Amino acid sequence: MLVTTVRRLAPLLLLTAAAAVAAPGPLETSVDRAQAMLIHEDLGDGIHVFRAPSELDHWTSTNSVAVINEDDVVVFDSPTRAVTARAVIAEIRKRTPKPVRILINSHWHQDHWSGNDEYVKAFPGIRILATAETRDYMKRMGSAFFLAGSQRTIARLTKELETGKLADGSAVTAEARARKEAALEKVRQFAEEIASTPRVLPDMVYRGEMTFWSGAREFRLLSVTGDATASTVLYLPGSRVLVTGDVLVSPASGKGPPPWTTNSYAITPWLEDLRRLEALDSRAIVPGQGPTMRDEAYLRRTITLFASIRDQVHSALERGVMRLEDVQAAVDVDAIGREYDPELDVTGDFRGWVGTLVRKLMLEAQDGAADVVR
Repeated sequence: MLVTTVRRLAPLLLLTAAAAVAAPGPLETSVDRAQAMLIHEDLGDGIHVFRAPSELDHWTSTNSVAVINEDDVVVFDSPTRAVTARAVIAEIRKRTPKPVRILINSHWHQDHWSGNDEYVKAFPGIRILATAETRDYMKRMGSAFFLAGSQRTIARLTKELETGKLADGSAVTAEARARKEAALEKVRQFAEEIASTPRVLPDMVYRGEMTFWSGAREFRLLSVTGDATASTVLYLPGSRVLVTGDVLVSPASGKGPPPWTTNSYAITPWLEDLRRLEALDSRAIVPGQGPTMRDEAYLRRTITLFASIRDQVHSALERGVMRLEDVQAAVDVDAIGREYDPELDVTGDFRGWVGTLVRKLMLEAQDGAADVVR
């Protein structure tokens, strides 16, 4: 069950396993068909969102943003798969002959920079921009790092098919076998792509904040904490459009609370930076995945959710509650969860997500010394 798994594995590994099982069948390799699978949102003023669903990008759904300026194009985030990047590039070329001159990578997770090589090939002289910390993470987290998650999924599926048993000892049914065989073939194909993807690092970096212009359009970049440290968000003050990467993320459907937390336990800095984003007063917010938000309601609700969990964790610790399971039991944000979706089953994935955040907040609150042994 995901509720159990989400407490034990990093978000990146969960995405590999979920993507492998969710959409059996070979990965799409046709650029034309990949283009047809993209979801396009025109935000006006030359700003275009291209949303790659998880059945195309496999790892997770991915949002890329293209900003068409007077003389050039600026792109925010390149997708996981080469075919997806080529599809987005084709969509940009349908709309303008202007070259992409700057590609911004929001952070080091592979669904935000694996397509860099395709942009370099398509637009000679392009500059790739990220925070200095993000570039350093990328240097240490290349193909071998991302391949490890797929290899674990391959090993698990292979064992289940060979033994005919799941991890809990139950038998693999004929229907499940067919689904797992298809998933195994798909994740093997994906692993081959990861291993062969050229890793192109940013060649421009910044720390803190950066502002640049293309013609009359102002681009503001902020280094913030999200599901990855030193993530970049983009604010376009002339259009009042905020592009967050995974600093703010919704389910791909746009319905429900955030689908994952973070690899680190820097939760309070994340909360503080969400409040910084709220102060920008955006008319449109493009999250790391999911549809564009036309107001700040989701952002504000997420701030309330993070703050409530943090405050309840701190309160429990100050009362002398120390064990992870006891602190998790003391935190109740079901009502906030239902504000995202009145039909949300809070007893499922949502409480698993909350339990993960509680664990990270305990680590943060006690300088990594919390009693989180289950």
